[in-house]
Amino acid sequence: MPKGFHASHTQTRSYTDSYQRLAAKSFKKLLDAKLGNYTFEGIKQSKEHCQFELIAAGEWPRAMLFTINNKKIPVPLQTDNRSASNKLYFVCPYCVKQRQYLYATKNSYTCRECLKIHYRCQSESKLDRLARRIRKERTQIWGYDWPDRYNLMECSMWWPKPKGLHNDKFDKAKTELYKLEQEYDHLSNIKLGKMFGI
Repeated sequence: MPKGFHASHTQTRSYTDSYQRLAAKSFKKLLDAKLGNYTFEGIKQSKEHCQFELIAAGEWPRAMLFTINNKKIPVPLQTDNRSASNKLYFVCPYCVKQRQYLYATKNSYTCRECLKIHYRCQSESKLDRLARRIRKERTQIWGYDWPDRYNLMECSMWWPKPKGLHNDKFDKAKTELYKLEQEYDHLSNIKLGKMFGI
């Protein structure tokens, strides 16, 4: 098995970023398209993964019928009429549940739950998750060009207010960010203490 982030840990989970995926929203135009054969790009698994027949499918408006390794895989398209956006979903061929994404396997398309794969963030420690959130908050306030947005050793308390941001909104965001940074420092100190026996 491949090693994980720490040399002493063995990776036992499979993650979504190891698979190529289809996004349902990319196929919304098919709801009004003519029935017939279509090809798309983006999946490098095989040519069969990128070719399908658009068919009428009874209870669903349309279905994409893939033929992969001489096996027919129907992927129905389902609209969600509960909101004004009329969002499009795939129906997983195996569990028959609405899904925003399907993942390409050797012989089919299936959803994350049927594949038993995880998002990588589900394996993050509390410290890693906190670090990612701090960087995200900093980016929302100061933008991608701010030089210290990734440096968690730097405190953002004294960083200047960006142009165009109201004082009240900036003060509120900065206060919330400062609390996250304090929590991160506290957890980091605990981790370092355990590592070095302090």
